[in-house]
Amino acid sequence: MISGHLAIVKDGKIELLSPVSIPEGTKVFIIPIIPVIPEDKNTEETENWEKFSLKNLNQCYAENEPEYTLESIKD
Repeated sequence: MISGHLAIVKDGKIELLSPVSIPEGTKVFIIPIIPVIPEDKNTEETENWEKFSLKNLNQCYAENEPEYTLESIKD
């Protein structure tokens, strides 16, 4: 199953914003969200857009969604 979680880059490492249990060896897909406004001017609206985007990304995948291989995607 695929689900999205917000994280932030600190000192070159990706840190989750909330605790998540992810099994060792799990593949992750990262989509950077480059801020349009400086961090010190981050607003509630920006946070709402992040939550909205993540919610809709999570809706793209069903619980029983099969794992697609690169070969099947090319077909």
